[in-house]
Amino acid sequence: MKPRFRSGLFGIVLGVSAAVTLQPAKAQAQVKDTLVVAQQTDAYTLDPAKHTLITTANILFHIYDVLVTQDAEGAPKPALAVSWSNPDPLTWRFKLREGVKFSNGEEFNADAVKFTYDRALDPSFKAPNFSRIAAIKSVEVVDKYTVDFKTATPFPTMLFSVNEGAFASMIVPPDYLREKGPDALVTAPVGTGPYRLVEWRKDNRIVLEANPAYWGGAPKIARLIFRPIRETRTRIAELTSGGVDIAVDIPPEDVPPLKSGNTKVAAIASDTLYFYAFDTLKPSPLQNKLVRQALNYAVDVDAIQQALLSGMGQRIALTLPTTAFGYDKSWQPYPYDPKKARALLAEAGYPNGFTIPLISRQGRYLKDREIMEATIGFLAKVGVKVEAQYLSPGVWAEISEKKARDGISFPGWGGRDPDIVWHPLLHTGQYQSYYSNPELDKLLDAGRSTLDLNERKAIYAKAAAIIKEEAPQLPLLQPPLIYGMNARLHWQPRGDGVIDLRQAYFE
Repeated sequence: MKPRFRSGLFGIVLGVSAAVTLQPAKAQAQVKDTLVVAQQTDAYTLDPAKHTLITTANILFHIYDVLVTQDAEGAPKPALAVSWSNPDPLTWRFKLREGVKFSNGEEFNADAVKFTYDRALDPSFKAPNFSRIAAIKSVEVVDKYTVDFKTATPFPTMLFSVNEGAFASMIVPPDYLREKGPDALVTAPVGTGPYRLVEWRKDNRIVLEANPAYWGGAPKIARLIFRPIRETRTRIAELTSGGVDIAVDIPPEDVPPLKSGNTKVAAIASDTLYFYAFDTLKPSPLQNKLVRQALNYAVDVDAIQQALLSGMGQRIALTLPTTAFGYDKSWQPYPYDPKKARALLAEAGYPNGFTIPLISRQGRYLKDREIMEATIGFLAKVGVKVEAQYLSPGVWAEISEKKARDGISFPGWGGRDPDIVWHPLLHTGQYQSYYSNPELDKLLDAGRSTLDLNERKAIYAKAAAIIKEEAPQLPLLQPPLIYGMNARLHWQPRGDGVIDLRQAYFE
């Protein structure tokens, strides 16, 4: 029986001769066979196991496949795995799709699955998205088209560890990597997906062409182009002029004029979380619980939501989507109370406040800089001075890999289960965690170690109480996902932010 879960190189032509150029679109009246997507950033790498960025995953998801994917509402559905089961509490068995080949002709089978996970699970590989697959103890080949995933304890969120949200779960070709070397995929990806890489001009565009031999049938759109356009106004201008067909992160105030003519708007509730993470591991005022609580009282999140997002989005009490398993609607966020904030700061020994760094990626998330600036203003009112840094995606990734986000950071995260969110963000020693609490660790370990849903809810309720009291983060909200689109495009956005164009088409 299948359990049912819902959620949350550079400037050169790659993989082809430098003399090869793109062919013009077919000269058919009213036919559009190229779809252009404007995202905030370029790909960080083309190796799916070496990044943590959704903008990179959006590109790679069309080159590679996963075992289990999901529909627009988060329900799991077969991909390279046609079925799954639990022969025992510590085993997930996946039956694999037969007759699938990588774009270089290499055969997909159980060995490819084992190779993919062995590679990412190897401590020396240092996969940055490791937390999403860390519960997997081993992958064993049962036969050519059957694999068993072994876990040390029951693992209720396995299907999230084999879908596209766990970036390292995108299946890679063993023979290709053995022949070309362990870093071959960084610039020349080979997958079983519906598209193949044609060109990567760093910080300009990535061009993919349809794979005619794709096991799911050739996609209806022949060519995808992903363009990194950081500035919101530029993305909108490109959309209205016809330069792009999808523009991400449209501000709410720009929605009305895009609802007519050659453009339209698609919006969906996001599984992504806006929040501030506090570095409690290095010496700073943030190691004091009273200071962290004070910062939660100091920021008027409701005012930010109304002023900057026109009231759109969903206020969150803790860093967990309201659509996630275990989220309790009775949870209440810290209210805006600057007087209480100042009193807590004085009690903590900072009556005159303090200075702290705050870092973010400008243009990565809808209204991120404006939210940062509003936050800085609220903190200043209680005496906390902020040294703001707006980093490029590359610098942010480098700092993150070194676990060097000092002070306060605005990382963003998402997932429809506490294990997907709290374990990587709050469990001691995890790649994304800047907090340590042995009591919370025990609860988070227990929550990911039972298949009993009621038991899991009870465990995460206890964890929520600790998180609320300890305030290792400042929860903000779930923003809306708002896309500007070519009016002729048929495409359904997803709450997890993955841009899935496999079924997209132009009328």
